[in-house]
Amino acid sequence: RDKFTIAVSGTHGKTTTTALIAKILMEAGLDPTVIVGSFLQGSTLGRKKGRTFKTNFISGRGKYFVVEACEYRRSFLHLLPRVLVLTNIDADHLDYYKDMNDIISAFNELATKVPKSGFVVSDVKDKNIKLAIKNLSCKIVDYKKLKIENCKLKIPGQHNILNAHAALAVAKILGIDEKSALKSLENFSGAWRRFEYRGKAKNGALVYDDYGHHPTEIIATLSGARELFPKQKIIVVFQPHLYSRTKDHLKAFGKCFRDASEVILLPIYPAREKNPGNISSEMVVKEIKENDQSACSVATFAEAAKKAATLAGGSGVIITMGAGETNKVADILILPLPVVR
Repeated sequence: RDKFTIAVSGTHGKTTTTALIAKILMEAGLDPTVIVGSFLQGSTLGRKKGRTFKTNFISGRGKYFVVEACEYRRSFLHLLPRVLVLTNIDADHLDYYKDMNDIISAFNELATKVPKSGFVVSDVKDKNIKLAIKNLSCKIVDYKKLKIENCKLKIPGQHNILNAHAALAVAKILGIDEKSALKSLENFSGAWRRFEYRGKAKNGALVYDDYGHHPTEIIATLSGARELFPKQKIIVVFQPHLYSRTKDHLKAFGKCFRDASEVILLPIYPAREKNPGNISSEMVVKEIKENDQSACSVATFAEAAKKAATLAGGSGVIITMGAGETNKVADILILPLPVVR
């Protein structure tokens, strides 16, 4: 309560946008406190007093508190933001929310907590955002109106360009020098499990790991990957997250892998849910095949790693995706061969 809170919320892009803002503030010498839903890598945030970071929490001495604000069970309503970033609003967490109107109402309740002297940073033309930011007394900043010229991001995809716009808008609100902010954006190399380059597989295939688990996130990540690798095979190993989410978005999961060459499905990661017996990864495979794409299911991480390496060959790209334990497949792929004595 005694900090100037900058809260970053939305269905997608929260983590990357939070990390971008944190990097800008840290490199501007503002020493913020940061809480983010992933690990902030040393390569992302640089060094502070000779230390590198791999953490989701940084305790700063400055007045700013940069926090990723999660909408699940309306937990973000505990925050008191002076600046609120709304990246987007999509249908998710339908195991808790009744419908899209219920989701929008939660974001609207958060937005109304921003004081008159505060700011909401968002895409004002987005149909769901429009409803969430109506009748606010604070200033509304449209981040899509910002022009970022000659700024080459290391992280791919149109979605990350939008995340960078939102972060730059926050920097402008705080009066941070634009050249300094742009330099921070250009040097940002990503957060843990956000299209994170893990290394090469034993056969030479490139291995990336990504947290994307909602159809919209998968489309964005694979679109960015296809920009980087227009001609290579892209093999995706996907682990659906939650039975309820898989069932709610079954049709969308069938269509969201269009930029992949082949999709390998692991069993659904249950997290907090019990198996209802009426949804499975095999059903996702069927939906993908009905959209004229190649897909299969496997039972174990080892099977997934072996099949992905075979399909990718030495020149392909393997992306492990999901909010569960899919990164274990990446671990298998890039681990050195055991020493035989």
